Amino acid sequence: MTYAPRILLIQARTDDDLMRVHELEAFCRATGLVRENFRVFNIAIDAFSSFSLAGVDAAMVGGAGAFSLVDSGFGWHQDFLDVTLRLVTSGIPTFGSCFGFQALIQAFGGKLARDPARSELGTFEVSLTSEGVDDLLFGRLPAHFDAQFGHNDSAITLPEELVHLARSERCLYQAVRAKGSAFVATQFHPELNMDGNLDRFRNYLNHYKQPEHDFEQAMAHARTIHRPSPDSSALLRCFVEDVAAGLRLVEIG
Repeated sequence: MTYAPRILLIQARTDDDLMRVHELEAFCRATGLVRENFRVFNIAIDAFSSFSLAGVDAAMVGGAGAFSLVDSGFGWHQDFLDVTLRLVTSGIPTFGSCFGFQALIQAFGGKLARDPARSELGTFEVSLTSEGVDDLLFGRLPAHFDAQFGHNDSAITLPEELVHLARSERCLYQAVRAKGSAFVATQFHPELNMDGNLDRFRNYLNHYKQPEHDFEQAMAHARTIHRPSPDSSALLRCFVEDVAAGLRLVEIG
């Protein structure tokens, strides 16, 4: 890649969340970019009035360890949905991961719910829909591939403004594209590989300590439900390459 796009990474992380840095590093690794290519806007901390898309070529939306769009109860909930819709209409290529996926569903009026039967932690198989097979980005993946997960909230209904791209055995809605937009999103975490997802599990186990859980036993179990996910882990690099290719065409034109 001869041109490295400038990426706006939108996070929803508290000051004491160690995953703030971990998440940025994960996006760097998955895209093949370096920290200098990213500008971070933390919507849980930064003032919504300071949000700007100036000077960026693409946007990415990360996860949220301490927040839930189902529980709500935080003052920037609607601001986050407004930012999401602004990205949809901006024309700026955007990739939403997990919390970004849920925000896209909710921003268009779709329903989210917490259902233990739909929660996914670890590595699960994802299958493309016929629309996913035909999608310019997701169509490069195999029809069935492994991906990294860590969510309790799930999409229950899909707004008509979104195209259904992928599903899993537990969750019908795993990837979507906003119609007529450059905004795509996944319930799974393409920024994470197996080791990154285990790191995140280890951190949450330490952060939300529960006496009834033995740490070593919990980690031993976690290793049994995680496996490599090379196909989904290549998704963000493909996304960035498409952004870079578009920028080169603009320069040539």
